[in-house]
Amino acid sequence: MNGCRLSTAAGLMLLAMCLTACQKSTPAPQQEEPGITAETEIIPEPDAGSEKQQLNVAISTDIAPYVMQNATTGIEVDIATRALPDYKLNFIQMPYAKLQAAVAEDQADLALGVQQFKDVEGIFYSDNFIDFINAAITKKSAKLKIEKVADLADHKVLTWQDAYRELGPEFEKLFSPDSPQRKNYVEVADQGQQVKQFWEDKAAVIVIDKAIFNAISQATGHKLEEVEYHAIFSETTYFKANFEEPSVRDAFNAGLQKLCQSGEYAKLLKKYNIDLPGTICDQKSKP
Repeated sequence: MNGCRLSTAAGLMLLAMCLTACQKSTPAPQQEEPGITAETEIIPEPDAGSEKQQLNVAISTDIAPYVMQNATTGIEVDIATRALPDYKLNFIQMPYAKLQAAVAEDQADLALGVQQFKDVEGIFYSDNFIDFINAAITKKSAKLKIEKVADLADHKVLTWQDAYRELGPEFEKLFSPDSPQRKNYVEVADQGQQVKQFWEDKAAVIVIDKAIFNAISQATGHKLEEVEYHAIFSETTYFKANFEEPSVRDAFNAGLQKLCQSGEYAKLLKKYNIDLPGTICDQKSKP
């Protein structure tokens, strides 16, 4: 019995010695940092300078072909995105009448589709970036004779907000707020509704950009052969962007110049079926 016990004790001692040797030959596991396991993929942190600065951009409500699909496409969206490739643009839609004051009222870092009626301290305006060709449009069935601005006086005129300020002195005098002809003048905030009202009214005259009218009318199933275009406005209506920071304005202007020089601006006009006698690129090519 004692021999058996000794033999067993010797075996246990030998086993303990083997285990100790194994522990010494096996390196201790490294302590893992909190939250990281052996299966966790370690991703290097991005360069601090690699992330684009975000800009909040005020833009009009949908108005084909300039702004469409909740400001995810349209020529104004494309121009701004391409002109400012180093920034991430967050588009905020609002009625045209609110665009003008969006930057001044800290609602956006920049606003597209505004006009510079006067200098405002702390607001920086871009070069012209888009131009509209406005016309008076009537139904052929109404047989209206519209040869000059004064011929609009006795007709119902449907147009956009603040149009009386943007279509020349004669139009402004005819439809200013204190003019007797103002009773025939209707400003519509949504140009989709403006076109809709025109098609529902037998004898109304719509004053609108031709590309907008054509796009909305065709999208709603109307035939352009049923209307007549009256080119009574001699000047093109140009729109700018305004900015909170002059450095961003300068980058936008430089981007526009590149779009013109590369031919990308002309391609965008073709993409959206906008036919113009001249563009902002013609202005930039002049000495």
